[in-house]
Amino acid sequence: KEQGLKKVVLVGAQGDQNVTKELVAMKMPVVAGRVHDLPARDDADYDMPYKFPKLLSDAGVLVALENSGDMERHQARNFPFYAGHTVGFGMDPEKALQLVTLNAATVLGIDKDYGSLEQGKSATLFISKGDALDMRGNQLTRAFIDGRDISLNTRQKDLNDRYMQKYSKQ
Repeated sequence: KEQGLKKVVLVGAQGDQNVTKELVAMKMPVVAGRVHDLPARDDADYDMPYKFPKLLSDAGVLVALENSGDMERHQARNFPFYAGHTVGFGMDPEKALQLVTLNAATVLGIDKDYGSLEQGKSATLFISKGDALDMRGNQLTRAFIDGRDISLNTRQKDLNDRYMQKYSKQ
């Protein structure tokens, strides 16, 4: 307030749901710290990183997820599963999906073009045979970026298909 900042976002927050009233009053969104992490404090609940986004969301705070820290590039492929992990700790699956879609776009200020499937917005999405938030069931079948169909073929997939055919005949 003293600096006259218009839009402030709390990034990397971990396990301090005691200030939710202030966050709601200030309409300050939170980009919660890594879900797959240890609690921030020694006296915090062991499962605080998993349930923290739900606690904030239930209090009325706009919450998104982030993944900074060790091996964030390597772990980017697991980002949807972080949201899925919050479902196991009480978050509604629809709200968990919003942690990495619409809520994140809203925090970034790009929700007019991204974050949800609506007429006039970018068609950036993927199609999965299973639950997109569950690493055991998620199997991508198609992906689109700005409406362009993206090939999911890779050299590894081609080799897998080739050798599965070769050795399944014997």
